[in-house]
Amino acid sequence: MRMINEVLNELINFANSNENIRGFILQGSTVNDNVKEDIFSDLDPLFYVKDTSVFTDNDEWFNTFGKPIAFFKDEFKQYQDKESSFTRLVLYEDSFKIDFGFAPLSHIENANDMPLYKIVIDKDNVIPLPLTKTEERFYVKAPTNEIYQKAISEFLFDTSYIVKSLYRNEIFFTQFMFNILNEKIEVLLNIYLGIKYDLKVNPGSKGRYYERYLDKETWQLLLKTYSGSDILESIEALNASMKLIKYLGEYISEKLCYPFPLAQFQDISFYLEDKIRLIKAKHNLK
Repeated sequence: MRMINEVLNELINFANSNENIRGFILQGSTVNDNVKEDIFSDLDPLFYVKDTSVFTDNDEWFNTFGKPIAFFKDEFKQYQDKESSFTRLVLYEDSFKIDFGFAPLSHIENANDMPLYKIVIDKDNVIPLPLTKTEERFYVKAPTNEIYQKAISEFLFDTSYIVKSLYRNEIFFTQFMFNILNEKIEVLLNIYLGIKYDLKVNPGSKGRYYERYLDKETWQLLLKTYSGSDILESIEALNASMKLIKYLGEYISEKLCYPFPLAQFQDISFYLEDKIRLIKAKHNLK
């Protein structure tokens, strides 16, 4: 497998030798000093080009960087009054992945909309310098009581779908609903970490850095919220999720003086206990 610097040099040569490409910046984890490089590290080049169709109307240029074994294409209207930009995510035979981006020159003035980037090539000296070279724009945002209450209320309500699907042995739907619960847990975990680190913490997209920042006890409890296909495992994961929500909710309530909905939590806890008893009886579980 190629090293990052080797592929970066290939990208620089690609940009320098193509008159259509006027600028080249790097995005993603490779420009974040707090992200450790490993075998899955990739590159996220964004090219500012005069004509995007050169790279979107055919895929032959993929082969410039190796043999593609999988790819994903997308087009998005980033700005209402400007042309579309495009992504071409390519996985190569040697396991290296490059997430190409192509944007028209009209997007250059909006470069600082990106949280973090590094200018590699600027042929016309027009790309704005980054506003920051650190990950501070990824830090958790200051919470509100409304966000806090909404996350807990929706979590508690959605647990009813878990017990319903377990009773009916609808395991695929059960897993889907656990993912929904995780979204609410994520909201509270981010508030929790924001308190712990004075809003100067980057938990990563969808909590990918949680293990780095959570205390050991909270991390272990979070792990217990994940279940397998077994009904008893799912019940244990649901109970762990309720325990985690109560811990996070009460911690946040104490630190930020937000009222914890204890009555609603207790009502749902009794409801779940009753339904779990019925689930175990139906499926002959102890």
